[in-house]
Amino acid sequence: MKETNVSAMEITQASTRQGNARRIVISLLVVFLVLSVVCFAGYEVRKRIVDYKKWIQHMREVVEVPTFYHGIWVDDVDLGGMTFEEASSILQQKANEKLEKIRFELVYGGKRWVFTYKDINAYIDWDIKIVEAYEAGRRGTLEERYNKVKEIEANGLKLQTSLYYDLDRIKSDIEAIADEISYDAVDAEIRFYPNRAHKFEITEEKSGLYLDAHEVFNTIKQMMEKGEYGEILLTPTPVAPRVTKADLQKLTHRIVQFSTSLEGSSEDRKHNVRLALSKLNGYRLDPGEVLSFNQVVGPRTAKAGFRPAPVIMPDKSMQDDYGGGVCQASSTLYNAALRANLEIVERYHHSFPVAYLPAGLDATVSYGGADLKIKNNRETPVFIRTFSSGDNVYVEIYGEPFPNNGYIECTSVIKEVVPAPQPKRILDKQGKYVKQPGGQYEYVKSRNGYRVTSYKTYYENGKKVWTEVIANDYYRPIQGIIYYRPSAEESEK
Repeated sequence: MKETNVSAMEITQASTRQGNARRIVISLLVVFLVLSVVCFAGYEVRKRIVDYKKWIQHMREVVEVPTFYHGIWVDDVDLGGMTFEEASSILQQKANEKLEKIRFELVYGGKRWVFTYKDINAYIDWDIKIVEAYEAGRRGTLEERYNKVKEIEANGLKLQTSLYYDLDRIKSDIEAIADEISYDAVDAEIRFYPNRAHKFEITEEKSGLYLDAHEVFNTIKQMMEKGEYGEILLTPTPVAPRVTKADLQKLTHRIVQFSTSLEGSSEDRKHNVRLALSKLNGYRLDPGEVLSFNQVVGPRTAKAGFRPAPVIMPDKSMQDDYGGGVCQASSTLYNAALRANLEIVERYHHSFPVAYLPAGLDATVSYGGADLKIKNNRETPVFIRTFSSGDNVYVEIYGEPFPNNGYIECTSVIKEVVPAPQPKRILDKQGKYVKQPGGQYEYVKSRNGYRVTSYKTYYENGKKVWTEVIANDYYRPIQGIIYYRPSAEESEK
């Protein structure tokens, strides 16, 4: 019994030894585990460092290349893998090919005018687009560049060149071409030869051509915008003359002939009337133009060829002066103008009715004073012919005839006669007018006054169409002046 029994102390010691051994084992296991973890972690770090370096190298290999990235296009050219020089050569060649196609040929008749891209300073911005294409993906951090390159590879980057030009550079050239092709229409012309048997000579009209330079310019502009080039046939527009020979042929009709008589006049007075009318012979009065008798006939002087003849003086006496009788020329013209229905702008009647015309149908003139002015109120010119035959002087007016055989008659009606006052008697003490005693001299003739209305009446095919008043004239009564000398017997009384 004594040999097999184990003491409590021994049991306790044995337990302690076992516990220590377990702790040692556990500690060793912990150490082993820690060492294992540390070793594994270091391996992973080393592995990640190696992988990162490889990634950086990979990104650099992708982005740091001397060629265009794949997926980059300019127009229809794939620049991927090309160097800048290779791409420049191709794009420049293609741009030149496009520019060479820009050619316009303006054609008219046997002539051609050519405009190329050089004339409009045209160019294609390929040099700008190639730089933009090359710079794509080359800005930012390495990773940003790499991502951009991959995006380009996946989605593509397509740039388009643009064509620039300045059409205004050929505007003046087009205008010069238009001027070369265009020419004015030539109107038919009429010349009046009043003293010939065939009084009118008419030249033929000629049509013109007009090329609208603005229209040609717009055609080129529209073709440029559409990218269409080539031949342009120029089609100038015919320009009709404004006046044709047929138009002018209508102007050769004699609208009116009016005459007055010189019978009873002195030769000097007849000369003056004929001379004044001769200055009007062949006169052309265009639409809207005003004829001034005084301006056409000019001053009545000896230098101008006029002679002294009886003239109504301001005091109503009749005395010789240069140009006496010219009023008959103006009155004859006045009556012809009335019958041609021309507009009378200015006209004055005499101090008393004249012998060669009815009262109210005369027209007095005085150079620097009273004038006769006639306006052509028609749309076509009229022509004046004057001549004399025997003791008659004539004024003819040619132009477009009235319709339906139309013509005008002029008349006047004396509405009132105002008796002249008794003549004034003046003693001629000096014997200026009365040379013999008991004689007398009528210096101013007493004349009745008249209120006169003149009319013109228009007829077509012999039927009256209208009547209108020409003027309401008042010839004031004139008090005569008589110079006298008493007889010797009367003087003695």
